[in-house]
Amino acid sequence: MYRLELSERMTRKLILKLKLLANSWIFWLILVTGIAILIRALPALLNAAWGSDFGIYYGLTNSFVENKEFFNSYNGWGETYQYFPVLYAITGIAHWATGIEVLSILPKIAPIFGGLTIAILYFIVFELMKNRRIALLSATLLAVATFHIYQTSHAAPLTIGHFFMLLSMYFFIKFIKKKEYIIPLFASTFLLILSHHFTTYFYIISITFILFASISSKQSNKNTNFHILGYVSLISAVAFGYWAFIAKPVFYSFMQGKMFLSPYQIILLYYVFLYGGFIALLLKKKYAEKFLTFPQFEMVTRKKKIVILFFILLAFSLFASIMGIPGVYVKITPLALLYSLPMLLFVSISLSGFSDLKKTYGGILIRGWIIALLLSFLYSIVAGNLFPDRHLEYLIVPLCIPAAIVTKEMLERNKKHDIKKASLRFVKPVFKHPQFNLMAVIVIGIMCISNMMVAYPTIDALNSIDERVSESCINTFEWMRGNVSNISVVASDHRLSMILWAEGFNITYGETNHTWTAENVSMCGSELKELNVSHILIDDIMRETVINIDVGKYYHMSNESYEKFTSEPFKLIYRNATVNNIGEELHWVEVYKVNKSYFD
Repeated sequence: MYRLELSERMTRKLILKLKLLANSWIFWLILVTGIAILIRALPALLNAAWGSDFGIYYGLTNSFVENKEFFNSYNGWGETYQYFPVLYAITGIAHWATGIEVLSILPKIAPIFGGLTIAILYFIVFELMKNRRIALLSATLLAVATFHIYQTSHAAPLTIGHFFMLLSMYFFIKFIKKKEYIIPLFASTFLLILSHHFTTYFYIISITFILFASISSKQSNKNTNFHILGYVSLISAVAFGYWAFIAKPVFYSFMQGKMFLSPYQIILLYYVFLYGGFIALLLKKKYAEKFLTFPQFEMVTRKKKIVILFFILLAFSLFASIMGIPGVYVKITPLALLYSLPMLLFVSISLSGFSDLKKTYGGILIRGWIIALLLSFLYSIVAGNLFPDRHLEYLIVPLCIPAAIVTKEMLERNKKHDIKKASLRFVKPVFKHPQFNLMAVIVIGIMCISNMMVAYPTIDALNSIDERVSESCINTFEWMRGNVSNISVVASDHRLSMILWAEGFNITYGETNHTWTAENVSMCGSELKELNVSHILIDDIMRETVINIDVGKYYHMSNESYEKFTSEPFKLIYRNATVNNIGEELHWVEVYKVNKSYFD
């Protein structure tokens, strides 16, 4: 009897602990962040390496480890990678601390930082809205957002850039309220500038429009606005100065190439816009309070808004799939469009909640953030420049917040939606008496799970890129170190060529355009001779999926174009394959030697 009572008491204690855990925001945040990290780490866990440009970052990390210098000489593909060393430094330090090889640790570290952005967004939203449910829903939606998952899964500077951008945004929001946060804010922003130039661009325009949104708010404080102006002015100058004096290709090539103006004209226009907008909004504050509102559309019910926005986005997507998108080098395939439907629903829900943001000071700042990225996105499409597709991964971050507001409203049954009241209420338990709407739970659950599931298949469905690097490839590189001379010129796709470059081999830098599609050697012989190609490297991904040579250059190999490598002037000198437990090949790599005398 005593044992039975003891067992019952232990069971009650366990149930009580589980209830307390379920009502703890810390538990749910750790769970969501852990899932986010796992999703982003999947490609690195399932493959030996991941990413078309992985070899570039691998080579520069090796240079950092060997030379212990932040800025190393660089002669690879592209112009700017060596000037943004935070990823290489973090990986190098982890390599020294653990003893794990750079090739193994590099693909696995960056996704951790990508996943940690979810936790940072939680704290940003809570700081602005003071509502843990909205903050947690925002973090959850970002954890499963298709564009964000795919991009932050890469061991690339942009992943570290995302981390420090959101960390800087958090300290920026804290700085608006307490000036003591200026020191961690400057430290975080400086690391952002050293991490990735394009992410720094998005941060600068975002905080600029957050400043404008702050001025337009009824709750704005003039002294606070001047403090924000001072920070924005200074940190923009630091970024421009870094690009002008250190990362010069960004200043003289990237800025001018993407904006069609000289970098000095761009900087002048930016400061005219910054100070002009600041003064104009202070003088015309009564007009600024209507900061991008659409009264007629706000009268439409929530469900109708979502449906209307969904079909508008779908129509634009269909048009883009037929006509293409200026500045984007791939077309949306029907399968990719089908995979994108969950994301279209997510964005529709988010945009339907855009007007709700104007009801609080924190919400107005989020509106400014979203408007900045939307305007840049529209410019990139109209100009056919500035990477329109790359905007989506940055735009989806603030869009998670209005989406969370609407999702909260949909999930909670028999409760009036009052975002202003909710934002001022401090809620300790995350799910205290939730009274969920079952149908809404099902719809939102399906949307979240489907977004998570299609994150990688959506890109695969474009038929233009496959970023997997198999164990067979790594084995082949190790064999080549002792069996192929470093003076040899090796032709392969961009993904493998970059790793070959990191291993010290000469590569063709995307010039082998006919080699892969030509059905006989006479159709590509002049190209091979001109490039002095001595070896060909082909793997199963190039043979069966796609050969991505350069930006906008992707090809598909036919039976005939592949079979030409089985005869003169090509000779198979090495083959490596991995097999499953029943002997079937999973991945393979072949190295062919080219008989140069054949062309003479």
